[in-house]
Amino acid sequence: MEHNPDKAIKGVRQSDKLEIIDRIYHVAIDPERYEDLLDIWEERLGPARGLAGVPGAGFQLMMRDAELVMRDAELESHMARAASVLDRLDTNSPDTVLAQIVSTFGRTAAFTVSASGVVSAVNIAAESILGTFPGQSVSAFPIEKDDAAHLRSEVARLSGLNARGSSFARFRLTTTGRPIVVRLSPIDQKVGGQAQVLAVTSEMAWPDGLSATVREAFGLTEAEADVLRAVVEGAGIAEIAARRGRSRETVKSQIRAILAKTETRAQAELIRVTLGLMDVVAATEPKASLKTLRAGARLKERPFRTLQRPDGRRADHIVIGDENGRTILYFPQDLGLIRWPASAEAAMERRGLKVIVPIRPGFGHSTQVSDRSHLVQAVVSDVVAILDHHGVDQCPVIALSNDTFYAYHMAQMHPGRLTAIINCSAGLPLFKRAQYERMHKWHRFIMANARYAPSMLPFMVKAGFSLARRIGKRGFVHAVHGASPADVQTFEDPEVMEAMVLGSEVCLSDWHSAHVSFANENIIQQADWSDVVRACNIPIHIWQGHQDPQMPMATIREMQIEYPDIVFHEDENAGQLIFFKDWPRIVDLAESYLPSNARTAVNHPEG
Repeated sequence: MEHNPDKAIKGVRQSDKLEIIDRIYHVAIDPERYEDLLDIWEERLGPARGLAGVPGAGFQLMMRDAELVMRDAELESHMARAASVLDRLDTNSPDTVLAQIVSTFGRTAAFTVSASGVVSAVNIAAESILGTFPGQSVSAFPIEKDDAAHLRSEVARLSGLNARGSSFARFRLTTTGRPIVVRLSPIDQKVGGQAQVLAVTSEMAWPDGLSATVREAFGLTEAEADVLRAVVEGAGIAEIAARRGRSRETVKSQIRAILAKTETRAQAELIRVTLGLMDVVAATEPKASLKTLRAGARLKERPFRTLQRPDGRRADHIVIGDENGRTILYFPQDLGLIRWPASAEAAMERRGLKVIVPIRPGFGHSTQVSDRSHLVQAVVSDVVAILDHHGVDQCPVIALSNDTFYAYHMAQMHPGRLTAIINCSAGLPLFKRAQYERMHKWHRFIMANARYAPSMLPFMVKAGFSLARRIGKRGFVHAVHGASPADVQTFEDPEVMEAMVLGSEVCLSDWHSAHVSFANENIIQQADWSDVVRACNIPIHIWQGHQDPQMPMATIREMQIEYPDIVFHEDENAGQLIFFKDWPRIVDLAESYLPSNARTAVNHPEG
């Protein structure tokens, strides 16, 4: 079918979308209503699938690798909030359920109201914007008296016996003069013997620290950050100009500068990206220090060793274990997890094993590759040069997650150098859209955008790194891996936490940020490189946890069919951090692939 971006699809109206949003929140509060959402989704949007053009009501269709993708910023935002409700709702604690519901709308003013018109729960945004608090009557809201009466009437109607459906009401705030839309829907569970109604408004609170985050992430000036905030809050050019005492042309010029710096093409796209950042900030707001190592850390210092490459780049690596031992190569993932738990590093010395850990371009002190298209060649050539430097002809490689990408390419480009690939948390090319959809939201946010919106990924990653710097690595790991109890438990082991926090300094630290390389690597890894996997003629083993938030077991089962020659080792009580939990058995396996005639290390002066 020919793609015609100018052809519009009729029939999807704003009222259709509001109806879909209504069903989304019904499902969040009562999952048994899922079929209602499915029916309305198919009825309103089903006919638009696979057709070119813009179907209206804010939806857009884009072509990507012969695939049409439907996107809508508003709908995606509502879905994200509703998913949070499902995740956090605890139906076994009725006395806290209302607070949990409204707290999931972190940046959007939300509150619950009893049948008598008394506010029963509010989130921080509602408290800030509306000045409301539990126990207050809706009559005290900063809206006109007639509007308050209408609000009480709608709450009473939706609180009635067997009430279903939702209603939308439009008011004007007397504090700012801006219009406000409120979606009201009944909550099935009674609290305090009264029926309750959930109210979600169109008013958003700008999280603390977001201005600093967007300034650092996008290189905005303080004035541009203020204009961005006004745009996201719904202010028009005239209103922004009046607020700031500037001309309309000045505001227009500032908006054009913001679009250029964020590499977005329109205000709608800019708002969508900023809303995503708001969710990230809200999810990771608890503060923690960047460094969580306690005094008396057990890990020994491992100095960086440097090779100067022919093109003038610097390529660093470290060595763990016995300097003269038999060699295992280790690829530490794009988080730069170059250190092992102290007991694991000590075990390498006792067992006479030497672990070589290359530090890729853009990580630590290793020189960044200027052209992303040259990255694979640069990484592989650097690794081979490091092995040559240590006099290693052959060795097995342990690769964490997506770092297996480089292991497969090394096996293809330099046959015979690797004796086996041992992958911890499957890093295989994805071949179904559903495989992205199954991921936990944090992994999906990065990998799906790397696949479907690569031009936007670099500043998304930079913003994430900026956030991690502010909240600390412990808080960030808990946010990213919070859906995997096994990963959280693994990370909370003091030895593992020490290794991950210290090792990842080559990725993010007081002295370095590898956000550019992180983004570039994720982009190139989302291409189809399945032919490289199939061409690999050395043993391949994958250690896979059942609680992996990036590669859930449904995806693993598809991979097992797709690549029947790969041997999978499963652990029901592990997640993506499986290496840090199961390293003894993983190293045992790697040791079995050490060549019997492997040369010991040759001492060379460091380059």
